[in-house]
Amino acid sequence: MEYEQQDNEQNEQQDEEQNEHQDNILDTNWITEFELNDKDYIKFYNEDVYDIKICSIYVDRENNIENIKEESLLLKQQNIISREEIIHVIKKNSFKDKKRYTILSLLKYNVDIEAPNIKHYLKNNKDFLVPVKNIDTIPLKKTISMFQNLNTIFIVFYEKITSTNNQTKKVYITNHTKTKKKQLKV
Repeated sequence: MEYEQQDNEQNEQQDEEQNEHQDNILDTNWITEFELNDKDYIKFYNEDVYDIKICSIYVDRENNIENIKEESLLLKQQNIISREEIIHVIKKNSFKDKKRYTILSLLKYNVDIEAPNIKHYLKNNKDFLVPVKNIDTIPLKKTISMFQNLNTIFIVFYEKITSTNNQTKKVYITNHTKTKKKQLKV
């Protein structure tokens, strides 16, 4: 009987220690549960832009679209297209099918909507297309994950008119200004 009582006391003491130990351990189940629930919404969080689609549109002399070329540009710095990167793309794409093109327009389409405004955007269709006035660093705003593939730089190229008559015309400059002396009357 005495042994039973000691066993019971030891068991109670072990139970108390175990309960105390469990109280000291932080309950992390809520974190796991949150992460599972959050997975459904992660595509609505704004993220940095690391790459962007470049769409080159080629227009001929009669203002017809001849060709459209799409490519992806991996940015050296997140959320920024550097001046060097955009100039490289323009130079690389200024020749197509043995024709030379000049840049007519540069446009940026950057979807920078916040998650709570998506419903409003779908109803009102805010326009994210803006002209880029100078060929310089182009800043990009963070974009919701599911809209990342919509971010685009549009470059409109116009066929350059090349002259077939490349002769230089000589220009002769003659001095036709002669001054006459006026006679004074006395």
